[in-house]
Amino acid sequence: MLHVQRRGDGFRWRRKVPEGLRSRFVKRELVVSLRTKDRATAIVRGRRLTAVADRLFASAMTDTALTTDRINAIARDWLAKELDAAERDLEKVRAGETLYAAPDPEIEPIQADLTLLSDLIGDSREALAVNDYRQIEVVADELLAAGGLSVDRASDAYGRFCRTLLRAQVELLNQTKARRVGDYGHPARDPLFALPPVATAVAPPVDRTPQSMALAELVEVYAEAKVRDGEWKGRTLTNTKPKLTRFAEILNNKAVDDLTRDDVRDWRDALADMELSNNTIIQNFKYVNAMLNWAKIEGKCTIDSPLKGLAPKADGADRDAYTPADLKVLFHCPLYTGHWRADRRERPGGVLVKDHKFWLPLIALHSGLRAEEAAKLKVTDLRQIEGVWCFSVEDTKTAAGTRIVPVHPRLIRLGLLSHHEHVSKKDAGPLWPEIKPSADGRYSEKFCAWWSHFRHLVGLGRSGLKFHSFRHTFISSLQVAGVPETLSGQLAGHVVNVGITYGVYGGKLLSAPERLALIERLDFGVDLSHLEPAG
Repeated sequence: MLHVQRRGDGFRWRRKVPEGLRSRFVKRELVVSLRTKDRATAIVRGRRLTAVADRLFASAMTDTALTTDRINAIARDWLAKELDAAERDLEKVRAGETLYAAPDPEIEPIQADLTLLSDLIGDSREALAVNDYRQIEVVADELLAAGGLSVDRASDAYGRFCRTLLRAQVELLNQTKARRVGDYGHPARDPLFALPPVATAVAPPVDRTPQSMALAELVEVYAEAKVRDGEWKGRTLTNTKPKLTRFAEILNNKAVDDLTRDDVRDWRDALADMELSNNTIIQNFKYVNAMLNWAKIEGKCTIDSPLKGLAPKADGADRDAYTPADLKVLFHCPLYTGHWRADRRERPGGVLVKDHKFWLPLIALHSGLRAEEAAKLKVTDLRQIEGVWCFSVEDTKTAAGTRIVPVHPRLIRLGLLSHHEHVSKKDAGPLWPEIKPSADGRYSEKFCAWWSHFRHLVGLGRSGLKFHSFRHTFISSLQVAGVPETLSGQLAGHVVNVGITYGVYGGKLLSAPERLALIERLDFGVDLSHLEPAG
């Protein structure tokens, strides 16, 4: 179509700007005088302009350059989404709980959160002052990939993008800090993110669709119905209900209709890390599947059970060991190099919280302790025996599980004894005060559920790789180091056949110094020196 029109005694060329480019061209329509009164001349010139415009618009539609307008738009959209996510978190926090900081009995929870948020704001501002974009680069790369943009990290545009995102992060932290104390009238400090005045506010329609009940509520309703119908009596009730309650706890009491197959995988992996056999996990699957099928029939939810096909194989040995490449990924991730905040340890930042989430993987790798054994350690379980710092593992699944395991020197260099001293000054109770036992008395339940989700976020999501895999790596490393089976059994808590002679030590019980000598041999095939303090 030729866009030539007569205007007065001359001609002009007009062309509408495509919808997807109007924000970049500002105007909805381009108008150019053809500077002629002759129609034939105007048509020739108009055709040339049309051809030029077609090429210009085609180029612009495929342009992936990071313009200032595009950078600002992406940053504003990211800030809005993060504020919404933060608000969802705030809706769940209860009185007496911290949301962002690690629990500390000596600090009021809200004040602990405010202190952490202030520190994060300071870190982000300092990064802005020196153009240090390391803490925001992962976010920048994710946003660019989501937008189909390819930008050279060495380019000025990438630097401007990271700088704008850092400004958005400062604004996010400022707003979050205000909301943590109930202040929702806090104006945007950065003019880039200030909202324009709204002349007329129209209330959005109210969604009156009933929400499905939470898992914990479903467990109670289901159990009550089964008892009332005479299907659950005595031991059936006491054996079944705790398994359903654990399912609800591991999945943070989600609404039933919000359950996904990924949630089921997280629950399954958490059960595996609790040292439950595949047959026991299959039994748990049957109980939960029956409850969800009942809920659908009774109108308590709208979804079909998402458990189909996800149960493990009976008596299967589906747990891999962590390879050196896996360990490199893990110990170079933000959990160990610095994360954004306590509840977002997969994202880089200036915070390094050294609580049980930091220590349990290290202890499992260097000592072979099971998740439950490490999670329930008391202050008195870490002590010197024959002059050697050891873990005293008690109250285990088997008699062989009760054992003494020396603390690997690397754990000491990383500060485990400093943590022990700090906790022991306050209380002679748990080594990890922030861990609370679940309804059935397990200490590792919440951690295992968190670990299953976290490892996928940092690139360790392959099938068969669980928290228990650290124990496989520990035992394999003993074997590679030439430690006889009867001796590695004493360290790992396996049944040892003392009637058979192995190597130079035979079947004798090892002293603490001899056990330490075996532990010191271990080489996991990865350099972890970056975790240790300089000097």
